[in-house]
Amino acid sequence: MTPEIWVAIGAVFLGLAIVAGGLAMSAVRGPWDAVAIGARVAALVALIVALIASAIGQDQWTAAAPQQAMLSLVVAMLAVHLVLAWRLGACSAGPMVDLVALVLGLVGVFAIEAGAPGLGCVQQSSLFQAHLVLFSLGGGSVLVAGSAGLMLALKKGLVWLGRDLRLPGWIPLYALLTQATLLAVVALGAGLIIGVWWAWQTVGLLAAGNPRDAWMAVAWLTTAMSLVAWQLDGRRSRWAAGLALVAAAAVFVGLLFPVDLSLVGI
Repeated sequence: MTPEIWVAIGAVFLGLAIVAGGLAMSAVRGPWDAVAIGARVAALVALIVALIASAIGQDQWTAAAPQQAMLSLVVAMLAVHLVLAWRLGACSAGPMVDLVALVLGLVGVFAIEAGAPGLGCVQQSSLFQAHLVLFSLGGGSVLVAGSAGLMLALKKGLVWLGRDLRLPGWIPLYALLTQATLLAVVALGAGLIIGVWWAWQTVGLLAAGNPRDAWMAVAWLTTAMSLVAWQLDGRRSRWAAGLALVAAAAVFVGLLFPVDLSLVGI
């Protein structure tokens, strides 16, 4: 089957996860938490198959292809979220992650062309591919942190409005935000280091002039600032969540629409 069909299947499961998560938050009786987790796992499997099908259709996997970059980002986000949610005791950003994954997955397949320029021999090296994998992992982690930040904002808004929904607790959401941010700092930093080494080995420079690397450096710096924001005296969670959202925007632009920062004076 084509990647579009598998993404559509994944979208159905993500929609089910959103509905089940919403019912769980509304305290409707039933095994909705288990249904949401199961649907999320099924969606992850379907999107992995879609990514494989897309790579087979283009005879290679590369995050240089916008469609594969988006699918890789969504797969990484769902995988990181599931692992961290399990590690933290099944508390999660829940429907927010499912909604972001649903939108990005559909946009990635149905609104972005699959084609991409062929990679040169040096770009097919294991070092180049490794740094793209780390960028996808780090980008997915940033999106998880951003989703946790959005869930925190939703929780605070509902508290202010006096609405009583069964959302994850403050501490688990803070933990998810912090651990996803830490994983992003490590993955993006490792990707940047490998990218510098690859550029030195191929062109003898510390940078190969790829705008994507510059955007990932911006995302890494912003993510690191989000991590450091917890040391502030006041409004630590707001700064950490806000910077995570800024980093998520940088990842989105850098992986999918890498504009040369020198053209905008940065």
